[in-house]
Amino acid sequence: MDVFIEGLEVYGHHGVGQEEKILGQRLLYDIRLSFDDCRAAQTDSVADTVDYTEVLDLIVEIATVKSYSLLERLAQATAEDILRKFPVDEVWVQVTKPHPPVACALTSVAAAVELQRSDLEG
Repeated sequence: MDVFIEGLEVYGHHGVGQEEKILGQRLLYDIRLSFDDCRAAQTDSVADTVDYTEVLDLIVEIATVKSYSLLERLAQATAEDILRKFPVDEVWVQVTKPHPPVACALTSVAAAVELQRSDLEG
């Protein structure tokens, strides 16, 4: 079973350039939470799954409390913290920076990571 969070918009202060760290910018998150066994599909009870509002709160906290230079590190830290806090078997996180401050026109840049619970145990 997979649960998807798509298009979460957070304002963060991440980037290599000093202006990105000072001024900040919009970041978009797409998340996939994977469960080998999801009892909620049978019980229809939030107690038997991960409450995605709690995942949203964690992502917003990670994006706004600390500042990372690279999207790769921000995606990795987000995936690791989700695995540490919630009983999911696998997580995929993509962090997108729309219209990054570069000298050419492009829609976005992004970094994505996929981690399994066993990746934290090793």
